[in-house]
Amino acid sequence: MRNIRFSKFLLIGGICMLMFHSCNTCSRKQTIENITIDLADLAIDSTYVNMAQKVFYALPTPIEMSMLIKSLGIGYQSDLLNDPSNASKYLTHQKMAFNFGVYATDLTYAGLFEQSQTVLRYRRAIQQLTEGLGLQSALDLNTLQLLEENINNKDAVLNIIADMYASCMATFNENDRYSLTLAMLTGAWLEGMYIATNKIDEKLSINDKRVKQLVVDQQLTFDILWQAMNDMKDVPEVAGMMNDMLELSKLLEKVNVYYSPSEVKLAADGKTSHITSTSTNDATSELFTKIKNQIQILRQNIIKK
Repeated sequence: MRNIRFSKFLLIGGICMLMFHSCNTCSRKQTIENITIDLADLAIDSTYVNMAQKVFYALPTPIEMSMLIKSLGIGYQSDLLNDPSNASKYLTHQKMAFNFGVYATDLTYAGLFEQSQTVLRYRRAIQQLTEGLGLQSALDLNTLQLLEENINNKDAVLNIIADMYASCMATFNENDRYSLTLAMLTGAWLEGMYIATNKIDEKLSINDKRVKQLVVDQQLTFDILWQAMNDMKDVPEVAGMMNDMLELSKLLEKVNVYYSPSEVKLAADGKTSHITSTSTNDATSELFTKIKNQIQILRQNIIKK
């Protein structure tokens, strides 16, 4: 899953590693055990920091998700995206954070397909949400101007979007707004899954199989996201997210994946080898349809005013 990684996100990963360096050498369990009663509040904070770190590395970024969608052979579909004019209608921080993630995926998706004017519209929508969320320090006017100046350069646009996304998430974490970090990451992931699964159709046998495989591949990703929510279930907003996503969790649990024994094959040069393995799953078309429909319900709940 993590095989599609831009160098920009290696830099972002480094930023996050610096931000969470105090937690890197110990597990969440060890951190809690080694903290005294007097530092109970710090133990809770450490749990949330570990959560944010784990989810960041597990979930595909908007760029990765957009590339996965494009690799499925599905063309650009503007009608699937959340209308950028809705940005001003989201009034709570939770709604803003969810839809920041949604718009980040939409923005990247449009940029990957070189939809210049659409990119500008989503840039303005994201600017509105950053102001509502108090993220102006993470997304300044110079960055926005740079995006406009490079609008016809796809690689530059994607790099700038990567900077914007990572900077805003880092600002959330620096200000201990972990539930909003989780909402933003969830919104971005769900939007990608919504776009990808929208075309699940038994009549489209080739694309259909590849999209279904994407759903299976994302099962572990969802498990980590779900565990992160469970770690923060004492936060009312997160508890609400878990309640909303409970049905999707149950559906994904029904997908059983079976892996063939790994095979080691020596390369032609006689010096290197390749390890290969294949997987199958027992999910029925009916189950995939239910998963698709549940993703649509969740996404609709996120984008509604």
